[in-house]
Amino acid sequence: MTRKTTTAANRSFPSSLLNGLAESHLPGLDGLRMVAVFLVVFYHFGFVAVPGEHGVLAFFVLSGFLITWLLLKEEEQFGSISLNLFYARRALRIFPAFYCYWLLLTGYLIIRDKPIVWEQALSSLVYVNNYYQALLGDPNTSYSHTWSLAIEEQFYLLWPFCFIALGFTRWRIAFLTALIVGIWIYRGVLEYMSPANQGYIYEAFDTRADHLGIGCLLAVLLHSGRMGGLWRRLCTIPVSLVTLALLAASVALYQIYGWPYRDVVGFALDPLLVAVLIVQVISLRNSWLWSWLNWRWMTYLGALSYSIYLYHQVGVGLGEKIFAAYSLPLPIVGALTVLIAVAACSYHLVERPFLRLKKLAARPLAGARKIAPGPMGTEERLIEVP
Repeated sequence: MTRKTTTAANRSFPSSLLNGLAESHLPGLDGLRMVAVFLVVFYHFGFVAVPGEHGVLAFFVLSGFLITWLLLKEEEQFGSISLNLFYARRALRIFPAFYCYWLLLTGYLIIRDKPIVWEQALSSLVYVNNYYQALLGDPNTSYSHTWSLAIEEQFYLLWPFCFIALGFTRWRIAFLTALIVGIWIYRGVLEYMSPANQGYIYEAFDTRADHLGIGCLLAVLLHSGRMGGLWRRLCTIPVSLVTLALLAASVALYQIYGWPYRDVVGFALDPLLVAVLIVQVISLRNSWLWSWLNWRWMTYLGALSYSIYLYHQVGVGLGEKIFAAYSLPLPIVGALTVLIAVAACSYHLVERPFLRLKKLAARPLAGARKIAPGPMGTEERLIEVP
């Protein structure tokens, strides 16, 4: 379960990247979450040119990266992974806000005698709505967006077991690489050689797991000190601008060529670009290009991103009704204000109290087996998953 590291590998990393990765809270990533969630929000406002799909894709890559990074840190400091504590932390982080949303929405629909697609509602309740919609279609309700939460939960369920079973860094790299390439081929087969519909390709776990896997692979590579020369070349402002330009070009190509481009090329290329962007944001956190991601209000909205995503369809609809009589841009500003207010209530009244309980599911460093920190290692008193 140990990792081979070398001083040379450590030195090959840019010092700014090393320092950023050594921070207990990785810089810039809350800001990236904020950007990702508002891509989704503005897309559902009706701005079809806004790449809402890329907001979801970015969340997948970020989730794979952050969860794997924290697993690696726990393994490094304690020599093992506690699955019980991992799932306790995930439950405290995910379930309270989600089930509060589900109960409020379902209760409202029942009280107002609104139609409910119960098959979808119950699939959402148990985190399999992605397959319900992938196989039977999306009825476009306020439960619809929970398909992506189902994919994340399925990832949380499966990946820690794989992480522990693989054991060594080289096996993890080999497994993740094979998984990613295999899904690229699999999606191509579904697109061109089978009758699979677009809903399945877009929402099934087996067709989107490579996006999470790319985030996982990025964490393993960084934590083990590999590919330092590549990160040194990538972590410059000109190259970061190229990364953004390539993402914009890929979005444009999807608009031109549609699903065949997205499913075969975009879904392979774009998460790789997002992974590169994560490294650049951490390394260039103090630059004019990316320092704004660390502004206090950006990090606060990033902290609200989970609740914003949960309530965005309801919040947008409510805000649009309240401000329907006014001319633009007031309906949009009003709807955003309502959404952020609702998300803040969810965060402070539901999420935060349970997040405090996560400390009960953290592993105290005292008494743990001492593990020599690797090139990206940090010494923390508690291991917690954000």
